[in-house]
Amino acid sequence: MLNSSISIQILPLSNLNRIELIDRVITFIKSRHNRVFVGPFETVIEGEFSYIMETLQKSIEIAGHDCENIFANVKINYGDILSIDEKITKHRP
Repeated sequence: MLNSSISIQILPLSNLNRIELIDRVITFIKSRHNRVFVGPFETVIEGEFSYIMETLQKSIEIAGHDCENIFANVKINYGDILSIDEKITKHRP
């Protein structure tokens, strides 16, 4: 059921391999969801709320496994949402 979307931005604060860690989190997210949009500053996921929240928790844990300190910016849209495509199609070239 499509009843929520979240945007996740994971910022490793104490890891020299930041891009590698961020890529690992994105790979994990893409392995769990087929409605994913990776942007330059955040990754957006759509789907069922509890499954997305589980992904969020595990994403933070993955980032925290190899990094002493991370910062996560998260935006949550719950309810009757617009899909990623509905939000961005009109802005594509």
